[in-house]
Amino acid sequence: MPRPKPEDISSAGQDSFLDVVTNIVGILIILVMVVGGRVQQIVLTATPQARAKAAELERELEELDQSAALIESEVADLAEQARTVATAAAFAGEARITLATTVAAAKVEVEKRKQSADKDRVSAAEAAARRTQLEAEIERCTLEAEGLSHAPATMQEVLAYPTPIARTVTGEELHFQIDQGRIGYIPLVELFELAKTQTRRHSGSLTSMAQRIETVGPVQDFSLDYVIEVKIDQSRGQVLVRSREWVVRPASPGLGETIAEALQPHSKFRRVLADVRPDTTVTLWCYPDSFEEFRALREELHRLGIPTAGRPMPEGAPIGGSTDGSKSVVQ
Repeated sequence: MPRPKPEDISSAGQDSFLDVVTNIVGILIILVMVVGGRVQQIVLTATPQARAKAAELERELEELDQSAALIESEVADLAEQARTVATAAAFAGEARITLATTVAAAKVEVEKRKQSADKDRVSAAEAAARRTQLEAEIERCTLEAEGLSHAPATMQEVLAYPTPIARTVTGEELHFQIDQGRIGYIPLVELFELAKTQTRRHSGSLTSMAQRIETVGPVQDFSLDYVIEVKIDQSRGQVLVRSREWVVRPASPGLGETIAEALQPHSKFRRVLADVRPDTTVTLWCYPDSFEEFRALREELHRLGIPTAGRPMPEGAPIGGSTDGSKSVVQ
């Protein structure tokens, strides 16, 4: 009997391997199905929430897009407005400069017109005042003319003075003081004679004489203070002694006669003028309070034909002279 063929060992091994593979595949399939079921459950469970969140995010994104678009639009509008404002500011700056220039020119013009108006007002006021003055003068003259036409005719002596040609006094002079409305004779010639006599009598060394101040008088209520000056002429061998400065002092204020008394026939003023020579000049030293009396005496001296010289004196100033002083001027 034939012997049975032995089993093929390689084929038996392949069947076992296939079984194992089949089992593994089956297990894998089962695992895949389990995992797939679970994943489907997870996906199915999470899908509504994700969609809601996605929709909400999409809405927020749309809103953000809309906000961004709106903001971009507003930014564009603001930029346009900024450009408009800048342009307007530039125009406003130019307009401000033009306006300031115009205002300054207007101020200058207003000031000129104001000054012109002020001058016109001043001129008008002066003209009005002058007109009022002239009207008052015309009215006064008219009244005087009417009064004169009805007044009796009278004659009045008018003194006519010669043409005032001034000349320096070189001859003799008679001096009078007019102060406080009174006229007093100043015996200047007599005082100088006394000064000469006293200087000769008390002369010492030339040095002591040059530094000495002498006083003589009073003569007819006036005294004389004088400073001695000594000059030596070596070429001629002469010594000249003279008065360099002199001042006349009245013994008391208010000396002399009033004008009414002086113009009387037998007054002291008339007695002094009685021996006057034609070339003698009468010099009147007049203080500010006695100009009216000066004019009255000048008219009387002019009527007598005696040359007259006036010496106005400041208030309180003494009557005096010096070698550097000026001489009287007669007209």
